[in-house]
Amino acid sequence: MSTTKTKKRLIDFLWEWAEPFGDWSKLLIDKIISKQIPLDSRERKKVFEYYLQDIGFNTSLPSLDIARPIFSPQSKNVSLLKLYQVKGVNRLAENQVMEFSPNITIVYGNNGVGKTGYSRILKSLGLSFDKNNNILSDVTNNEGRDQVQSARIDFISKGKNDSFDWDGNNTTDELSSISVFNSDCVHFSLSNKRELLMAPQGFYLFKLVSNELEELKQMHKKCFDKYPVDLTWKSQLHPKTQQAKFINNLESTSDVNKVNELSIFTKQNEIDLKNKQVQISKFNLVYLNEEGKKLDRIISELDSIITKIKQNQSKLTRTDWDNMTIYSIELKNLQEKTQIGISELAETYNLELCESKEFSNFLKSADSYIKLLSNKNYPNNEGDTCIYCKQSFYTEQAKALVEGYGKVLNDTTQNQIDKYEDLKARIKYRVNSVDDDIKFHQPTFTTNNEADIIQPEKIIELNTKVKFFKHNIENDTVDSKVVFDINYSGYINFCEQKKKDVIRKKGVIRENINDLIAKKKSVEDEINELKDRKLLSDNKEKIETYIKNMGFRTLLKDNEGILSTKSLSRKTTEARSAILAEKYQEKFNQELERFRINKPIVIDIKIDTQRGISRLNQKISTNEIKNVLSEGEQKAIALAEFLTELQLDNSIAPVVFDDPVNSLDHRITDDTAKRLIGLANERQVIVFTHSIILYNNLYSMSQKNYPLYNDLEFKFYEVTRNFQETGVLTIGSEINKITKPIKKLNELLNNSKKDGISEEEMAREGYGHLRTAMELLIIDEIFHKTVKRYRKNIAMMQFARINGKLIEKHKQTLFEIFERSSGFIVGHSNPEQVATSPSLTELRKDFECFKKIRIEFTNNSMD
Repeated sequence: MSTTKTKKRLIDFLWEWAEPFGDWSKLLIDKIISKQIPLDSRERKKVFEYYLQDIGFNTSLPSLDIARPIFSPQSKNVSLLKLYQVKGVNRLAENQVMEFSPNITIVYGNNGVGKTGYSRILKSLGLSFDKNNNILSDVTNNEGRDQVQSARIDFISKGKNDSFDWDGNNTTDELSSISVFNSDCVHFSLSNKRELLMAPQGFYLFKLVSNELEELKQMHKKCFDKYPVDLTWKSQLHPKTQQAKFINNLESTSDVNKVNELSIFTKQNEIDLKNKQVQISKFNLVYLNEEGKKLDRIISELDSIITKIKQNQSKLTRTDWDNMTIYSIELKNLQEKTQIGISELAETYNLELCESKEFSNFLKSADSYIKLLSNKNYPNNEGDTCIYCKQSFYTEQAKALVEGYGKVLNDTTQNQIDKYEDLKARIKYRVNSVDDDIKFHQPTFTTNNEADIIQPEKIIELNTKVKFFKHNIENDTVDSKVVFDINYSGYINFCEQKKKDVIRKKGVIRENINDLIAKKKSVEDEINELKDRKLLSDNKEKIETYIKNMGFRTLLKDNEGILSTKSLSRKTTEARSAILAEKYQEKFNQELERFRINKPIVIDIKIDTQRGISRLNQKISTNEIKNVLSEGEQKAIALAEFLTELQLDNSIAPVVFDDPVNSLDHRITDDTAKRLIGLANERQVIVFTHSIILYNNLYSMSQKNYPLYNDLEFKFYEVTRNFQETGVLTIGSEINKITKPIKKLNELLNNSKKDGISEEEMAREGYGHLRTAMELLIIDEIFHKTVKRYRKNIAMMQFARINGKLIEKHKQTLFEIFERSSGFIVGHSNPEQVATSPSLTELRKDFECFKKIRIEFTNNSMD
C-alpha cells in the first residue's frame, strides 16, 4: 500500500483503471510504479503478449497474480555551480565565468548587454511556458553567424558534482527540471488551455502509462499487419460466379468446408474446360455483327435517296414545265408590240436600224439613266443636252425625238416583259439544284463479278428523265408538245419497298445474333465457373490462411479501443479533481496574497487531462484573462501561476527569472523581491534583470540590516558590453556607488592623451563622471542614504548622522561645481553667447576641490 494518504489515493486511481482490463494492465502499472521510467522493449513486449492473451489469443502464458504496488515518488535535488566556456551564443563574450550562489544569484544589466543570452542556455535545458528555444549566433557578424555553439555547466545532482557539455542542441535529464520564467511566458501562461509546466507530484505516472499505451498501440498495429488479408489473385475471378461471390464476401466466420466445395477441380473438369473453349471459338458473332452493320448502311443510304427524290419532286414539277411554255408565248407577243412602237417612231424621224436588238437595248439603258438624274422636265429645262449624244437641243425636232423615245420605253408593255422573264428565271434557278445523278454506293441491289455496284433500272430511268426536263428548262427549249411524265411516287415506292425488305433481313440477323449471344453466354458462364474453380483449387491454402488472419484481425480490431488513452485521461481527471485541483487553488491563492492582488477578480481554474498530460483551463467569467487584466496584472498572475506550479512537484531544482518585474509597479516589484528571496530558502534562484529597483531591493536585503536573510548566500553580477561583445561579467555591487565615477575620473586624468579624442571631449566626459560623483556624495555621504533613489522608505536611523554645519559651509561651492559640471557634459546645451569649452586643467581643479570637501564629510559625520 502507499505510504501516505495522497500517494495511496494516487495509486488507487491507477489501479482502478487497470483492474477491468486483466493481467496486462496490472503488469503495466506494476512495472511503471516500480521503475518510474519508460519500459524497455523486453518489458513492453511481455505486457503486449499478456494483452493478446487477455483479448483472446492463445499465447499459453501463465496467469498473473499481481498485488497493488507501493508508490514512492521520485525527486530530484539539483543545483548549478558554474556556467562557463560559452561560445557562439548571440554576441556573448568568451572566457566569462558565471558562478552561482546555492541560494540566489542576481545578474544586472541594461537592455541589450547579454543577460538573456545566458538565460537562453539554461532555458534550452529545462522547462518553460515559452517553448521557443531557438538560440542564434552573432547575426551582425558574417563570420560569427555559423559559429558552433557550446558551453559547459557544472552542477550538483544527487549529492554528486557533475558537468555537462552543451553543443547548442543536446540536453540532459539531470538538468531537465530547471524552470525558466521570462516575459514571453505571460502570453503562454495565461492562455485558455495549456499544459501544466510541472508534472504534479506523482502525476507523471499517468503520463508514463499514457506513453506506454501509445507504444502498445504501435505494437498492436504491427501485430495487425502481421496477418495479411490481401488475395492478390482475387482480381482474376469472374464476376457472378459462385467462387467470386464467396471470395468477395470472405469473413472471419466464413465456412472452410465451403472452400472445399467450391475448389474441387477434377480431370473431367479440365477436359470440359478445353471442349467448351473450342466450342465458343466457333460462334461467329463477328460475321453476323458485320452483316448487320452493312444493312444499317444500306438503310441509311435508301433514306438519303428517298429524301433526294422528294426534293427533286418539289423542284422539278409538271406545273413548272407547262408554265415555261406559257411564259415564252406571252413574252414573244409583248416583245413584238414593243418593236412596232419603236419602228413607227423611227420611220417618223427617218432613223435606220431601229428594229435591231442593240438599238432597243441602247434606248432602254438611256431611259434608265434619265430616271437616275431626277430631272422631271427633261428635255425642256434650260441647258438640257441630249442624253444620247451630249449635244444641245438646237431644234424642237430633236427634243420631240427624245421625248418620243421616253413615251415608247415607259409603256406598260415593258413591265409585263420583265415580269415573265423573272418568272422563268425563278423556275430555272430552282431546277438548277435538281439532282440528276442519284446513285447507290452500297450493294443495295446487286454487284458484278468485280464487286462493282450496279445501279437499278428504275434509278437510271429517273436520272434520264430528270436530265431531259432539267436541260430544256435551263436552256429555254421547252416544247409544248412534250408531256412532263416523271412519276416521282413510283420511284419513291420502289425505294421504300427495298428499305422494308432490308429491314426484314436485318431483323432475321438480329434474331440469329441474340440466339447466338445467349448460347455463347451460357458456354462462357460454364467456362468462367470452371476457371474460377481451378483458381480456388490452386489457392486453397491461401484462402484458409486468409480466413484465419481475418479472425485474428477482427479480434485485434474489436479490442484496439482498450489501448486508447481516453479511459486513462478520464481517470487522471478524476484524480486531479480529488487530489490536485484543491491543492493548486490553495497554493495559487497564497501566491496571489504574497503579491497582494486584492482586486475582486475570480479566476476560474479547472484542470483536466489529455493523453495523461495535465492541462489548465482558466478564465475570468467567460473571458480570456488577457482581455480583462492590465499588462502588469497579467504578469503578476503569470508569476503566481509559475510559482504555484513549482510547488506541485517534489523535485528541488534551480529557477531562473529573466526580467520578472517588467511592466510591474514599484509595490509589486518590492513584493516580487521578497518572494524571490523566500523562494531562495527552498531552491536555487537565478535572476536576470535590468530593473535597478529590483536590483537595489535585493542588494539591500543582502546587507546586515536584514537579519532575516543573513543565512542566505547572495551573489551579484553586473553585465556590460565591450564594443561589439556583450555579456561581460563583473562582480556586482550596489548600483551607483560613489567609488565608480571617482575611479573613472582618476583613470581619465591619469591618461590625459587618448588617440583620436580631443582635450575638450575628455574634459566633457570627466565632468559627466564628476557630476555623478556629486550626486552620490550628497545622497550617500552628506545625507547618509537617509533618502535614496530607487528605495521606497526613509532611513530614519541615518538621519541623526547628517552634519548640518558642514552642509552650510560647503553648499555654495558644491552647487557651483555641480552647475559647471552640468553645463559641460555631453547632451547639455547652453545659450550660444555664454557657451564655453571645458579644459582638463579646470576639471583637475574642480575634482581636487570635490575630494577635499568629501574628506571633511566622511571624517566629521554626526556618529
